[in-house]
Amino acid sequence: MAQLKGPLQFTGSIGNFRSYYDKRLKRYILSTKGGASRELILNSPEFERTRENMKDFAACSMWASLLRKALLCVAALYRGNYFSNIVKYGKNIQKFDTVNIKGKRSVASSMASHLLKLINFNEDQPFSMAFCNPVKVVFSDDKKRVTLQISDFQSYGQLHWISPFQSYRFTLVIAQLADMVWNETELKYLPIVKGLEHLTVTTVSDWQNRITDKIEVNLEASFAAPALQQLGTTVVVVMGIEFRDAQPNNITLGGTMGIVECFVE
Repeated sequence: MAQLKGPLQFTGSIGNFRSYYDKRLKRYILSTKGGASRELILNSPEFERTRENMKDFAACSMWASLLRKALLCVAALYRGNYFSNIVKYGKNIQKFDTVNIKGKRSVASSMASHLLKLINFNEDQPFSMAFCNPVKVVFSDDKKRVTLQISDFQSYGQLHWISPFQSYRFTLVIAQLADMVWNETELKYLPIVKGLEHLTVTTVSDWQNRITDKIEVNLEASFAAPALQQLGTTVVVVMGIEFRDAQPNNITLGGTMGIVECFVE
């Protein structure tokens, strides 16, 4: 693999060479073509393990896409190569399936929901670096309402951003995430419950000035119908933070977000 420099920068193939732009590295990469053909990989007995790995990875990618879609309402707070980070934790969750064979293993976040809180959606400013105060998340008995509480919150000392800010606001997002499982009838991976990514609910606080006084923060969000009605689903609770410059410009300086709690049946 080589880095492409100079005036002739392109994407595509020329002879035995191909060039592509790497968004993460922010440069053009030049490499030679090679390896086994697609037909050989898909049909040869020698590549059986490769096909199993491809199916497992496809399940992780599909699961990661479900989570991304469920949280599109805070997509403006994503930064960097976040999707590969989600896929990575999907792979870690998949390892908890010790029952199904390789190539048919589930990505069951309901079995390892604690790993969801480790996903980093913002490479530039991770949520754990911007916010350093405990939060309490309460799920109502009827499985519909989530309450996020922050006690003794002092924005001047407990919020940190890469540039000076004057005001901030919080976002509470509640979403439902389905396990990705192998369907023997259709011979492919499918979510155990379809359409959950469309049931996301968002609550946004008012803009608050950065002050030294301690305050109490309470945000609530409610699903239209009770969640966790079927095994293999997880309620994901996300907290987002946005920062803004001082008046009169009130320029939004960006923000970050993270999963702060999960609930399973």
